[in-house]
Amino acid sequence: MKNKTKRVFWGFFSLDYKAMAEYLEEMAEKGWMLEKVGRITAKFRAIEPRKLKFYVDVFKEGGPLTPEETEESEEYRKLCQESGWTFITSQDYLQFFYADGDSEPVPIQTDEEIEQKIVELTLWKSELLGIFILSLIAVWVFFRLFPISDTNLISFTGFTGTFLFPVLYTFSAIPAVYSIIRIIKARKNIKRGLPIEKPTLKSARRRIMAFHVPVRLIALFYVLSIIGDAFFRPDIVSMALLGPGVGLTIGFGLRYIIKKKSIKKENSVLYVIIAMIIAVVFINIVGPFVLEKNEEIYITDSIPKGYPAVSIEEILNTQHGSSIQREFKPGMSPVTPKYYEYFEKSEVNGSVKRMRIKYYKTIAPYFAEIIFNGITNDIEKGFKWHGMTIFNRTIITDDELKSLWDADNLALTEERDEITIQKGNTVLHLSGDIDFNDRQTRELMIERFFSDVQLKN
Repeated sequence: MKNKTKRVFWGFFSLDYKAMAEYLEEMAEKGWMLEKVGRITAKFRAIEPRKLKFYVDVFKEGGPLTPEETEESEEYRKLCQESGWTFITSQDYLQFFYADGDSEPVPIQTDEEIEQKIVELTLWKSELLGIFILSLIAVWVFFRLFPISDTNLISFTGFTGTFLFPVLYTFSAIPAVYSIIRIIKARKNIKRGLPIEKPTLKSARRRIMAFHVPVRLIALFYVLSIIGDAFFRPDIVSMALLGPGVGLTIGFGLRYIIKKKSIKKENSVLYVIIAMIIAVVFINIVGPFVLEKNEEIYITDSIPKGYPAVSIEEILNTQHGSSIQREFKPGMSPVTPKYYEYFEKSEVNGSVKRMRIKYYKTIAPYFAEIIFNGITNDIEKGFKWHGMTIFNRTIITDDELKSLWDADNLALTEERDEITIQKGNTVLHLSGDIDFNDRQTRELMIERFFSDVQLKN
């Protein structure tokens, strides 16, 4: 029984530290003693059910990147022990203590005004810094997601991120908003000579449910989206997860070293710099290798069934072509049930011909128009590389060609080697050695790609 342990979901807001003590007293009466508190879970060990007193204090010399055992923390805990409290564990600024239920230990904090100042300088400051960083990230993500681009509509993660990110950000801001309200109320009570309102365990549990349940559901949708995209495009998923994966691994390792191995705060800065250098070097070495290996999985002999497509031989109406390379990259999302990118390089009559097809089948013309506009804008903007813009092209319209293709929207490059067509809920982008004015080519494309198009109402 004594060796039995369990982990429970923690989920408390930092300013609910008084409610944490009440929760720990309940757990002790049920036969569970706290051992360790993490950011997501807390570890308990089995004991004989007993009545204990718990105290959770805010230690201003603590922090997420502060060693657990410093001269300041050892002196502080020694004073607490002399007051009748036994140290259990710490979690950033929070320090956890217990005492026998029949004892009368001296409260660690006896002046509410001083305690409130410590809270404002530590917990509140930490919450506000978190919401500031979160806001900067949110603004950056917002401008990348909105207005909705074509790339947001062709993958599960793109769709999920676009439509659930505002909800996720709203819930992520709740702890900071709650902290601000609590601090304002506490200040008013101190000025009026009234006691600071203590959060109850019941209210803390309500906040845990209101905040963590929606966030967990959104996180589940993200995980399912990643799994869905990994089925079609493992290269994009692996590259997208490489950075965060390396960052989290190094981050957790860094935090462990600082917390467990370091005894001076000054060492933390050095460890952080070393960790950042390792992360950058690792990603730059491993990233290109992973990308190169992932590209090999898309080499194919033919396009899978269920995807409309044409070959260079069909377009040139010849039987004497010799395929050199073929790549097929599929994908889908809730609003784009069918999407693929196909590249073919073939030798025909002694010359090498190239063709690239991007096909999008959406659930409504509205989404198809967004994709059409996104493709044409990307072609015009080109790519940024070493401060220069490269591969940018001039887009023109051709009403006569648009009429011949019977398209809702049509755009092509000035050199007429790339064309983008939107008809109903379908978008087709073609580039390479193709004569877009050729009647036979046009009829073949219309029959193959637009025969079942859902037209605008």
